Amino acid sequence: MKPNKILLILVLSLILACCATQAKKIQKKENDAQYEYEKAVLTMNYGLVDEAIKYLNRALSLNPNHHLSFYLLGLAYVKKQNLAEAEAAIQKCLELKPDFSEAHISLGEIYEDTSKLDKAEDEYKKAYAVAQNYSTSFHLAMLYYGRGKLDQALEYVQKAIQKDSRSIQAYNLQGVILNKLGRYPESIQSFQSVLKIDPNYAVASVNLAIAYINNKNFDKARELLEKTLPTVQDQKLKEKIQEYLEKIKELIKDK
Repeated sequence: MKPNKILLILVLSLILACCATQAKKIQKKENDAQYEYEKAVLTMNYGLVDEAIKYLNRALSLNPNHHLSFYLLGLAYVKKQNLAEAEAAIQKCLELKPDFSEAHISLGEIYEDTSKLDKAEDEYKKAYAVAQNYSTSFHLAMLYYGRGKLDQALEYVQKAIQKDSRSIQAYNLQGVILNKLGRYPESIQSFQSVLKIDPNYAVASVNLAIAYINNKNFDKARELLEKTLPTVQDQKLKEKIQEYLEKIKELIKDK
């Protein structure tokens, strides 16, 4: 046999071997739950929720214990506003992975959306027990604030700030809570912290002005509101600012 023919046969053999190996890899991937899950993550990122659900169901048919697929399936159902299916999927995820703090948070959010506040609190506490981070602290702070438990809300929002000292949401919530507790100078400091991080955050500017009004710093409140008003696009917030400016006029008259 000529050398060229031998070389050609060897090359063809190598190509066929590579093709066979590649085919095995593809077949293996097609039977891999993690691979189906990763396809679901990609399609979810593109907003293709129904497509993602198909991949996740395939992943779970290949591996019924793939907790990440149950979790993402729950999030997909949340996007579709199918909260009963979402709850069931995330509960199944937590049966398989009880220390998954993000899943406890997501389940708590579902319970909040369905007005099951005691259950939501339980889930957030479980998440906090697993991971004492910004997210778990802030969720508890928001829940307690919504339920009127201001001391507990303040405790957890301060924990959130300890974990993320640049969170404008946490500083703003802390300011609102302190204002409701009548601790106006501390409330003012908290809103000022927000505006140091983001000087254009109009909501914090209005909240700061309210704290000034409560602390009887009427000139500072008026100056801040007049400065903020032209920057605001939201009509309701504009109307609220105008209401407070009128209120300041009345308060100064009665002074």
